[in-house]
Amino acid sequence: AAYGRGGDTLPCYDINPLVVKIAKQQFTYLADCPAHIDIVLGDARLSMTRESSQKFGILVVDAFSGDAIPVHLLTRQAFQIYWRHLKQDGVLAVHVSNRYLQLAPIVALGVQGMGKEVWQVQNGEDDAKEVFDSTYVLVSSRPGFFSNALFTGLLDKIEVPGNLRAWTDDYSNLWQVLNYRGGN
Repeated sequence: AAYGRGGDTLPCYDINPLVVKIAKQQFTYLADCPAHIDIVLGDARLSMTRESSQKFGILVVDAFSGDAIPVHLLTRQAFQIYWRHLKQDGVLAVHVSNRYLQLAPIVALGVQGMGKEVWQVQNGEDDAKEVFDSTYVLVSSRPGFFSNALFTGLLDKIEVPGNLRAWTDDYSNLWQVLNYRGGN
């Protein structure tokens, strides 16, 4: 909501009614946003399945709280739903920060064969500004999008291990993306 501009429509999907309540009562982002905000309560994937195409310019998937991941949002079928709702040259941004799992290759495999470029971008943390490090996978077929000066030096190629398979509604394998480093 902090990025919404006047004239924009921002649908926000959330499965937890308490999150919506806290967002409205404890924070002002929704009330202060000049964009029109539609809060859709329920599982985002199921809600989007029932909706007609939205033609979003950008779709941000940021559903991972802590280190728990809703696997059904990272399957090939989920990515097909996202692209049904995006403009042809839209941008999909998937938040994949996780201490224990390497999720960027799963996103790369999930959109493989869809004619999209896939890159990882990570920002560093800044304690003084209370910014935590985070990692996103950006997916788009927009001409020139990834060559924009904004991304200079920030994009990383996603290495996909040869034994890794795309996740589907019938298959996922957390062992293959486990990133255990040991120690403290």
